[in-house]
Amino acid sequence: MIRIFSFLLLMSFISCKKKEIEKNKFYEDLALQRSGILLENIGKKYYYKNCVNCHAGKDAKDNFLENSVRNQERSERFFIDFITKQDSLLKHGNKEALALKDWSNQNSYIHDFDFNDREVKAILYYLKK
Repeated sequence: MIRIFSFLLLMSFISCKKKEIEKNKFYEDLALQRSGILLENIGKKYYYKNCVNCHAGKDAKDNFLENSVRNQERSERFFIDFITKQDSLLKHGNKEALALKDWSNQNSYIHDFDFNDREVKAILYYLKK
């Protein structure tokens, strides 16, 4: 009888633990989803305030920036540096930056935004979605 009671008590404990883990997983997923929505909205705000004039809307057919980010043609670090310190990359002969300038027919516009890494990452996150 004690064995049966012990077994039932053990099963009850395991069942409660499993429900607790599932509940925690649900809340973790919800928190990640909400943080993703927040990050996407912040990125959208920065994009439309600073980038849309030259790069068009996110869904524009010829939006090179959006296509490059979505296709992961370059690293996140490169995009952060290119957006915030393009002039420095060009001065120091960064091959990727020089290739992009050549591709754009040496357009005179230089990115030199005063974004921190998190703000640029938000823009990149928005463009990936």
